Amino acid sequence: MVRWLREPLPMLQDLSARYGVAFSVRVPRMEQPMVFFSDPAAVKQIWAGDPEVFRAGEANVILKSSLGGNSILLLDGERHLRERRLMLPPFHGERMKAYGIAMRDAAAREVARWPVGKEFPIQHPMQGITLDVIMRTIFGVEDEARLAPLREALVRWTTLATSRLGTALLLLTPPEHAPKIQQLASKGLGRLLPWASIVKAMEDTDRVVRELIARRRREGTEGREDILSMLLDARDERGQRMTDDELRDEMLTLLVAGHETTATTLAWTIHHLLSNPAWYARVRAEVAEVAGGGLIEPDQVDKLVLLDAAIKETLRLTPIIPLVARHLKKPSTIGGFELPAGAVAAACIYLVHHRPDLWPEPERFDPGRFVGKKPDPTHYFPFGGGTRRCLGMAFATYEMRIVLATILARVELAAAPGTPVKLVRRGITLAPSGGMPIVVTARR
Repeated sequence: MVRWLREPLPMLQDLSARYGVAFSVRVPRMEQPMVFFSDPAAVKQIWAGDPEVFRAGEANVILKSSLGGNSILLLDGERHLRERRLMLPPFHGERMKAYGIAMRDAAAREVARWPVGKEFPIQHPMQGITLDVIMRTIFGVEDEARLAPLREALVRWTTLATSRLGTALLLLTPPEHAPKIQQLASKGLGRLLPWASIVKAMEDTDRVVRELIARRRREGTEGREDILSMLLDARDERGQRMTDDELRDEMLTLLVAGHETTATTLAWTIHHLLSNPAWYARVRAEVAEVAGGGLIEPDQVDKLVLLDAAIKETLRLTPIIPLVARHLKKPSTIGGFELPAGAVAAACIYLVHHRPDLWPEPERFDPGRFVGKKPDPTHYFPFGGGTRRCLGMAFATYEMRIVLATILARVELAAAPGTPVKLVRRGITLAPSGGMPIVVTARR
């Protein structure tokens, strides 16, 4: 467990080299093993598994203390299907373009503040952009007076939660004990405990989100296109709306998932482009040609073929999470192996994405792998797969293309000299060390 916390990818590489395409790992608190698969045939079986047996929500139980039991990430069966049907329309198809201007303007505002010739970690402003986008498109909050409390609470919470202490607390605390720890940290001498500040930041975020939901219910949703308003209006097949608790958990899920993961992928994409000057030049030239020397328009995003390929290759080479898992309710056969009930079957994103038989020279950054090609969903699955593929995939990829196109149109970048970038753990995600330091060399 200590090695899994400190160096997850070298651990996976070593175990794969020693044991092959399937191996099991026993970790504290789990009676049955966690079984990692990197064979596409086994991945296909996991995607196609009976959702009543292959339980994705139960495999994500460590997130319950942060996101709540109503989060779509923790639901299974009929409850998951109901929630997914309610949440899908705001993230589907043409509706993405309605958010494009807000995404572009958030990026332009941030880039305008970047100093020229001074080193700074780019992941931090990437988080600022993605948070701004979430608050305006998901919560529909434009007023800075209302934005500030949510921004402050969420930044404090995510900063503390992804620290070494927060990561250890998340991965080592038995889920059934998390509520007791939170209660203890909120009372009396418990407020002196090391993790009390994390609990306080979580409570502040929860309070602000609930206040925003209550205010929107009072003010009404007529004429609004933000995701919170759409979810307030949504009804299931029985005509029932989401409760405040369900809305709270789903909005927190969108906040946390859309903030940290998208910002990290943006930082990694810039890292890989700056490390590969030929591709950096090609992508910049494409952005200039498509945008006509100005800023990208929402209806031009689909023309950014090379930029889209660079993002896809980034997610192949440095996926944000190393695996997606299913908790088995019954004994099952996967990849020719008999797994007992209670085991966790993990489709290992990182190992599949680095198989040399699927991806020649797997350590080489080559966006050309994705130009004009649609990868097999058992060979490439940075957003998961099957019926549990990430609901926000289209939103995230659309946002990343707009943000990166805006950055590349406004400034020229270079990697900070003498600062090697390595992969580090931030909570359950894998991010560049030091926030990925860069330098703006020129402004356009």
